[in-house]
Amino acid sequence: MTTTYTQNCDSISAPKLDQDYATTPPRTPTATTTAAHKLVAEIQSIYNDLTSVTSLAPGPQINSLLTRLVELCVLPYSADLSEEILRLCASTTLCERLRPLCAAAEGELESHWAKHIIAETKNRTSSPQPSPTNPLNSFPYHQNYIDLSRLECASLEAFLPSAPHNLAFIGSGPLPLTSLCVLDHYPTASVHNIDRDAPALKISKELCAQLGYGKRMTFSCEDVNENSLVGRTQEKETDWQSFDIVFLAALVGMDSYGKIAILKNLARKLRPGTVVVARSAKGLRRVLYPVLELGEDLERAGYEVLVEVHPWTKVVNSVIVLRVKER
Repeated sequence: MTTTYTQNCDSISAPKLDQDYATTPPRTPTATTTAAHKLVAEIQSIYNDLTSVTSLAPGPQINSLLTRLVELCVLPYSADLSEEILRLCASTTLCERLRPLCAAAEGELESHWAKHIIAETKNRTSSPQPSPTNPLNSFPYHQNYIDLSRLECASLEAFLPSAPHNLAFIGSGPLPLTSLCVLDHYPTASVHNIDRDAPALKISKELCAQLGYGKRMTFSCEDVNENSLVGRTQEKETDWQSFDIVFLAALVGMDSYGKIAILKNLARKLRPGTVVVARSAKGLRRVLYPVLELGEDLERAGYEVLVEVHPWTKVVNSVIVLRVKER
């Protein structure tokens, strides 16, 4: 996951929302509506606390707020309760205001831990007795990425004739954990990491080299929001026709319209038959991540929808597997 396709935190307008709207139950409350108002009030309180801090970098307060928010959003609510919560959030634009803050905090988290792991790896290599422990295990959400990558690989393998060799990840960010997990899963594969944030790519490249993945990784600074898909700076020109699989990070495109526009551009570049793995969200997880809506717009963009998977575990993102249609 990465924040490089979102607004900068400093540019986010963050007015306080009207708490009375979220906390006042309807005139004839039901158990569902009462529970929904209570949950929205707590989510809104978290939002207000996030807008009051001077930095979204990892720390006790930020960590506590975001942990609680994720805990609320991954609980298995009924469909009626989830819909009522999302309706209340939509009426106050709470999700639209909260997602960019979460994205910015996620970017801060990844950058912090990438730098920490680089430093830790350097210390280990200089030690007379290097530790056998994987330095990535120090990242608090490493297991979540492992679980998500396993889910994605298991989903896409149903539609592959053989193991993929050439993959791309768009929105790889400073801590490209999915790319690293994929390389572990496919030992003969290579991954081309694409991001529009040059400093994030610089950190990512150093990290991968320190961890011993440098020879199987390439990097390109490109903005896939641009129709031309021309890279500003890159060590290797992106050969879009060469990829077997292309992954899109959850925050590449901050709504369904933006995601489909990006996918449409990609379909023109990729060869027919290329499998594309996109991330979405279902239920209350939509508070945290944008949804990719399935329908005619995706078909017109040049894709066949193969499968959609919604986890009920601590994995937050849904998985959508697409295939580029013949032109």
